[in-house]
Amino acid sequence: MLIQTKYEIGQRVWIVYENKGEVCIYDDIIAEIGVDDKRIYCILENACIDIGEEDIVLYEDTDKLVEKIKQTMREIRKKESEENV
Repeated sequence: MLIQTKYEIGQRVWIVYENKGEVCIYDDIIAEIGVDDKRIYCILENACIDIGEEDIVLYEDTDKLVEKIKQTMREIRKKESEENV
């Protein structure tokens, strides 16, 4: 089976996600790439999680990293404002 993704095994990437109202960021290396019925996901070398392709940014792509941080922060602020209504 051919899995088409913008990432490759062995690439260093940034992982950006929200945890308890904070933006969290770390870097890791893609160890495996998998697919299920709904998405493409990556298994990382050092983290014990499967991460969706949408939460990954190439290590060298600093512009996209900054945009992903801003997007995640906007989502946090939106969620906070909805909770305060």
